[in-house]
Amino acid sequence: MMQYFTATPFFGTTITLLVFVFATILNKKWSNVLTTPLLVSTMIIVAILVLLEIPYAEYNKGAQYITYFLTPVTVCFAVPMYKNLDVLKKYAAPIILAILVGSVASVMSVIIISTMLGLSEIIIKSLAAISTTTAIAIGITQELGGNTGLTTSAVIITGILGASVSDVFCRKMGWRTPVSCGIAIGTSAHSAGTIKAMEMGKLTGAMSSLAIVISGVITAFIAPVIVNAFF
Repeated sequence: MMQYFTATPFFGTTITLLVFVFATILNKKWSNVLTTPLLVSTMIIVAILVLLEIPYAEYNKGAQYITYFLTPVTVCFAVPMYKNLDVLKKYAAPIILAILVGSVASVMSVIIISTMLGLSEIIIKSLAAISTTTAIAIGITQELGGNTGLTTSAVIITGILGASVSDVFCRKMGWRTPVSCGIAIGTSAHSAGTIKAMEMGKLTGAMSSLAIVISGVITAFIAPVIVNAFF
């Protein structure tokens, strides 16, 4: 019976939604870094698949339909950006400069740390764009000749970690303004981080949404240049 259910497209969708609802309730009751819904959901689903020996391909038959909503959700981030156009115009120069510096730092840190750890060239090329949203990161990896599967996994992990620690990190760093927090989160943790930024405030979410777009464009241009300069 269980094998029949897991082989259907309904399994992936159902288990993902149920687990995420549980993780959300858990986070509301005990709110901290370790109970971030994205982190808890991922850990529970991985545990279920491993313990029940369910192939990822079977799980993804249904889960892929949820993934389809990633692009529309990303596009929806433009709404809070539009509602805060006055703020964007006011701080246009520092915002763009901050995102540029953050994007360059992201690519450079990946290359430097990976090189110090002795990772291979293909791995470094696969990780160069981990701070951008999945669609852009995959395109950059394909251009560099990296492994898109590794890129996707790394982007997901980056987003989950960013969403888990972003609010705590902003407080520890003493960043009080929604603009600074939003730009930092969007530049480093893409869509997953932006969802957390939305919870922190509308303006924070708007700035994070803006950072996703601009950092994605910037990284698409600079990542190949920086990586090719090293290899």
